Amino acid sequence: MITVFREIQSQPADIVEAELRDMVIGFERVTLTPEEVPARLGADVSLPAIQDGKRIISGKEKLESYLKELADFYHDWHMYQGDACYVYDNGQSC
Repeated sequence: MITVFREIQSQPADIVEAELRDMVIGFERVTLTPEEVPARLGADVSLPAIQDGKRIISGKEKLESYLKELADFYHDWHMYQGDACYVYDNGQSC
């Protein structure tokens, strides 16, 4: 399960949650204050942050990279879940 840690009012967190919803990925929202973060997630974590299993991602660039990685994974996952044949960008098919 993916958990989004965020402040109540946070445009960056709103963007992270919107991207997860666009990918149709379920997540849990946990609202924290900046003072609660070190005890809950560690001293080097900033909000918003995502926890995916044991992995914690925070910081604008790391979050963007993680969301891109997740979008690519889910794209490939959905692509191969059906029994249809696909034509790839290079013209090959299954």
